[in-house]
This record gives sequence, structure tokens and C-alpha cells, in this order.
Amino acid sequence: MSAADDVGGDVEDRLDELVAEYSDLVSAGRAPSREEFLARGPMEARAGLERCLKMIEAGLASAPTAATHLAPGLVLGRYELRSELGRGGMALVWLAQDRELRRPVALKLLRPGLALEGAHVDRFRREALAIARLRHPSIVQVHDVGSAQGFHYLAMEFVEGPSLARVLEALGPTSDRRWTSEELARAAGVPALARRGRTLEQALAALLAPVADALAVAHDAGIVHRDVKPSNILIRADGTPVVADFGLAKSEGDLALSMTGDTLGTPYYMSPEQAWLSEIRVDHRTDLYSLGVCLYEALTGARPFEGRNALEVFERIKSAHLPAPDRVEARVSRDASAVVRRAMARDPEQRYADAPSFGADLVALAEGLPTRARRDQGGPLRRAWASWRLFTSGQPFEYRSHAELLGWPLVHLVNGRRAPGAARRVARGWLAWSAEDAVGVLAMGERAVGVVACGGLTCGLLFSFGGMAVGLVSSCGGLALAAFPFGGCSLGYVAVGGAAIGYVAIGGWARGVYALGANAQGVHVVSQTAPGLAREQWFEAAAPWLHHMAQWLGWV
Repeated sequence: MSAADDVGGDVEDRLDELVAEYSDLVSAGRAPSREEFLARGPMEARAGLERCLKMIEAGLASAPTAATHLAPGLVLGRYELRSELGRGGMALVWLAQDRELRRPVALKLLRPGLALEGAHVDRFRREALAIARLRHPSIVQVHDVGSAQGFHYLAMEFVEGPSLARVLEALGPTSDRRWTSEELARAAGVPALARRGRTLEQALAALLAPVADALAVAHDAGIVHRDVKPSNILIRADGTPVVADFGLAKSEGDLALSMTGDTLGTPYYMSPEQAWLSEIRVDHRTDLYSLGVCLYEALTGARPFEGRNALEVFERIKSAHLPAPDRVEARVSRDASAVVRRAMARDPEQRYADAPSFGADLVALAEGLPTRARRDQGGPLRRAWASWRLFTSGQPFEYRSHAELLGWPLVHLVNGRRAPGAARRVARGWLAWSAEDAVGVLAMGERAVGVVACGGLTCGLLFSFGGMAVGLVSSCGGLALAAFPFGGCSLGYVAVGGAAIGYVAIGGWARGVYALGANAQGVHVVSQTAPGLAREQWFEAAAPWLHHMAQWLGWV
């Protein structure tokens, strides 16, 4: 097994140290201050840390001693640690030597803090049982499971080759230059990937087709991996891809929290149903979605949904329109783009029905043959109709056109319900539409700002339409401010409304140099109490163009 991509870092290590130190003090008969230890831990992780400390106090659990440090040379059972391969929120992975069978193994160790709770230990052991039941060349093999010196471990086949994540990292971003199948073969250490002049997408499809076969075996056994991602796809020296890390397999909607409270799994590769955090049932099609994300990233050099934090990524996965791979990278074929779009459909019913169907399209793609996904997806009108149905369904939806001008998308649409506690969503584009806030040349939303703005509260450079409208030239709304406002309450050069204030004011209550209304005050007035000028003379005096407009409207 290769290094994991989730670098757990200092926070989890610090928590493990605190738990071990606290356990030592309790074992020695001393009474450590729980508050002092909590104060030494990160604020965001104190709830999980306090739970562990209480279990130690109650004698329900004990942690490895503070003196037991994981380091090269440490012997756990029959395994001697050699070097650390990777780490994550739930486990550490070390290269170790099996001293009995004299072979290298990947030793996965449950973090000491998590080992205090039986649920985490059960989940850890479930990984061993899940993999042990499966037989496929592209599924990593489990050799042993056990515990020693307070550490729970899982001994697995050691795959010396890189993970797909390391391969993609070595290739670098496609924004610099387009990858080739030869470069992919060199980065993976598998010359056969570039045989017979394969294109990059053909080589990638050939590499990932066995992964779909491996997932089919797992799904037939009732096991859903739930964490398919490039770092869990390892590549043997002979070019065989291997699916590893079934730690989240078949968790039945359990969120599986680390001590820091983070959900286990990598957000970028989660399916929409996973991003809803168990509100929607997860089945085998979630693995197909995640494998589709892997293919998308390998084809384009970019992940489809990004964010500043996990919650932002979740929101993008749940609501954002998938940028078509062939729009992101022009050299992606329509067949490859169709395969990705089918695998990553937001509605599970619109994805591949099973892993063999996905695998069959990958094989067709690898051989340069037409894919079923492209044949079934229909033309532009059918895809546009499907997007429109999703847009009007009430579900979270966000579309950003790939084409941009001066850094803004030509079109940005946001609709559907927002998650409780989430920030207001703003559509920013030359054409912006949002159920909430919109900013653009043509902006429509509850609050809209633009050259032409429509919505509840609007500000428009030229035209503004809304409950409260502010416009440079014209605005219409309950409260309107502009050169030419129309509304219940209007302020401007020519103001028309129930209450109007302006140089020319027309309304039930009008104030201006030229004022027309039931209650009007000004220099030139037409009203019930003071008729003043005849109405036609009044309009002619106010402005000739206003006179023509009044005639057209039938006011004179």
C-alpha cells in the first residue's frame, strides 16, 4: 500500500499525545486535571477529547503509554516498523517487516485516541473482514489483524507502486501543458499504458476499467467502498490497479467522526448523497460517482468541485452544475465526457446502473469505440431540458458557464433551497439569476445589483425593477429612486407613483415644480383642489416628450 493523501497533521498527533499522557497519570493513581488537559487541546476538538478522558477516568478504556512512540524499530506483535507511509484522521500507515514470513507489509494502525471507543475499533476490524471476503486481482489483500501494546493494527499487502494521486501530482496541472499517455506511463512506472500509440484518455480508461471490475465484486458481496479516490487506487509494478482502504465500507450511514469532529473520507470525491450527510441513503452507485470524479480529474487535471473548506465543497457537490470535461479540456473526446457525465449524474437513477456497465464503457473508451453513455445522453436540447428540470425542481442548483469575460462567467444561475446555517448565495455574472442575491449586467434576484436589475431590492445603473428600486435612469417598485421612477413612493426627475417627489411629479400625493395629482403642490399644478393649468397644457409645459407619452397612455 502506498502513502495516503490525507496528511493528518499536528492536531490529531497532539490529541493522541494528550490521551496517552492522561492515561498514564490515571494508571499511576494520580488525579490529573481534566480541565487543564482540555485547555491544552484545540478548541474544535475538545468535545471528542473530553469524551475520551471521561472513558479513561471511568476505567472503560486505556491508551498506549506516552512512552510508546511509533518509530522505526518498534515491534508490534510479529511486525517491525520500518518507515511511515502516510496518515489520516483515523489511522496511520507504516511500512513494516513481517518477521515470521519475512515479507514487507503495509501496517495500518488505528489512532490511539480513536481506539478508546468500541465503535471505531469495530469499524477498523470491519475493514479487514470486508476485504478478506473479496477475491479479485485489483483488491488489496489482508494478511492479518490484531493488537499489541494498545495499538490495533491491520496488516495488508504492500504495493510498491505509486497511487493514482501521486501519478497525477507528478504530471502536474494541465494548465501548463497537456499530458500524454507516454508521460502517464512514465509517472506510473507502467510502460504498457502507452502501447500502440494510445491517447491519454484511452490509457486512463484502460487503467481504471479493472477498478470498476473490482468494485463490481465488492458490490456483489453487498459491500460499498464509500471512499473511492485517487489515493486509494494503487498501481502495482505490472500495471494492475489495486483498490485499497475499505475503512468506510458498508457503514450504514454512520458519519464516522475523527477526534477533531471531521467526517472521515475526502470531500472532493464524495457523491451528492454522501454530501447530504446521511439524509439520503447511500448505495453502490456512490462508488460509481466517486470513480467518475477520479476519471474527471485525470482527464482535465482539475477536480470538478472545489471550496475553501469541507462544507463549501459539500454545497458545491449538492448544488453546482457539473462543468463538462470537454469544456474544461478541449482535447477530451465527447465519448469520454459522456462517460464522466453519466457516472457523475447528481440523481443516482441517471448514473450507470452498476459497475459492470461503467466498466464496459471504460473498455470501449480504451479501445476507441463508441460508448453507450454518449449514445444515451442525447443532443444539446435534451441535455438543456434535463438541466432546466433540475433548475426548477426546488433542489439546490448552481450553474456557472465555463466561458468568462473579464473574470466573470457569462451566465451564473443559483436556485433551490439553502442548507440551514449556510451563507447567502450570490450569483455573479454578466447574466446573473438567483433566488437570493444577484450581481451582474442583467441581474435578477431577491436583492439585485446591475445595469438592469430586477428583484425585491434592486439597484440598477440604467433600469431597476423591484419592491425597492434604485436606478440611475429608470426604476419601478414600491419605493423607487431614479431619474424616472415609477412606484408607490417615487423620487426622481420625473416621478410617477402614489407619492411622488421630483421636478415633474405625478401621483396621488405629488410635490414638484410640475405637480399633478389629487394632492399636488408646486409651481405648475394640476389637482382636484387647485386645477391650475389644463392637463394637456401642463404636459406640454413639463416636456414635449412627456406630452407625447401622456397622449399614448391616454392621460390627455
